[in-house]
Amino acid sequence: MQLCDRCATPPTPLDEEGRCVTCDAAGEGLALLSRSAFASIRDMMTLLEDKGLAPEMEKVPPARPEERVHPLWNLYVPADEVGAARDLLRKDWAGLLEDPDATAAAERGQAEIDLDAGGEVTCPACGHRFAIGGTGEVECPECGLGLGVPGAAPDDSKE
Repeated sequence: MQLCDRCATPPTPLDEEGRCVTCDAAGEGLALLSRSAFASIRDMMTLLEDKGLAPEMEKVPPARPEERVHPLWNLYVPADEVGAARDLLRKDWAGLLEDPDATAAAERGQAEIDLDAGGEVTCPACGHRFAIGGTGEVECPECGLGLGVPGAAPDDSKE
């Protein structure tokens, strides 16, 4: 996948026509605030809309195979709303950092889970601890989050 050479950070993968969605949005007077999974971008967009701003979101062309299934999304606001939008998001995130449950959830999300080792794991989504075993799909019995299949981890040493 070819990346846009005009985008600063993060670089945007070009679509099938060789266009950059981020640069196209900038040409329409929109500024990129964030790039993340749909749920995160939608939550931020709702917060901004509730405060009277005019955010927009757009799917980013996939840069990696997993992004075909779980695409990333851009969150934009009109250029004249960037300061207000950033202030609102900072306040929202600061509140999360003070919440011990949110901090614990973030730490779970960063922890690696070795499905091949078996034993007991902690679900990164809900914190439920459960034993894994066998070769089938591992799913949290509490919240249903699919964690994958033992032995199916990508081999990063080949890159």
